[in-house]
Amino acid sequence: MKKLLLLSFVIFGLMTTQNLFAQVGLRTGINVANLNGYSFDSRVAFRAGAYYGFELMDKIKVEPGLYFSQKGIKSDVEAVNDRLSYIDVPVVVRYGVTEKLNVFAGPQASVLAARRFEGPDGVSRATSTIRGYDLAAVLGVAYEIYNGVGIQVGYDFGLIDLNYFDTNVKSRVFHFSVNRNF
Repeated sequence: MKKLLLLSFVIFGLMTTQNLFAQVGLRTGINVANLNGYSFDSRVAFRAGAYYGFELMDKIKVEPGLYFSQKGIKSDVEAVNDRLSYIDVPVVVRYGVTEKLNVFAGPQASVLAARRFEGPDGVSRATSTIRGYDLAAVLGVAYEIYNGVGIQVGYDFGLIDLNYFDTNVKSRVFHFSVNRNF
């Protein structure tokens, strides 16, 4: 876990020295998250972070980011609410379809930072019932509304089993966000 965070900071550092005219920004929004293989309801939760984008070539930009992202599941019928808080480190490649519209895709590494499970037996913060990291593929579309302010819709689909309560499930997350470039 510490190695993954250290690696992400090293990559950020290398990229900042590569291009002084890069784009830095903040992004915040909501996640609609679930785990495939379960019939629980999706959990609507918070997402916020920062990104650093630099142009690789005409119309193609590489954008690593660092986000606090809440995911999980809930069920009113079974009285279960599992809030999983992750540190997400996506590295997406953006292709500019037009000057204001772009599509993106790339890998994402996530580290489980905290957990709050509320069930019929009470509240637990134990993280031993789920894998402490996740790897996902990210894809989506973004549109610049006005002068550095934009909106984005994306989908993260987990590539590895999370071993959630000894069940092989993968994360699925729709995210909707607003961003500001500086």
